Amino acid sequence: MKISDVILEMELAGVDSAVITEIVTLQDTEDLDVEMIDDELLKRGYQKIFTVDYESDDDYDDWEEDGFVSVQKFPHKQHYKD
Repeated sequence: MKISDVILEMELAGVDSAVITEIVTLQDTEDLDVEMIDDELLKRGYQKIFTVDYESDDDYDDWEEDGFVSVQKFPHKQHYKD
């Protein structure tokens, strides 16, 4: 991910341009640390943009409940009862 991509994502998320420049200047190397960027966004009162915390997601616990009814398979042989 390039710095221009990070800036665009933060602009689309509604982050103030002054905050964007502060966060980008904190990043010294070419390799972007998205966890550090999200931590800085949280410190400034914004939500995470680049990392997803699946355990705190509201739908995380309900992923098994997909709305389909389970089907019980029939035995392959017929069983006759008197």
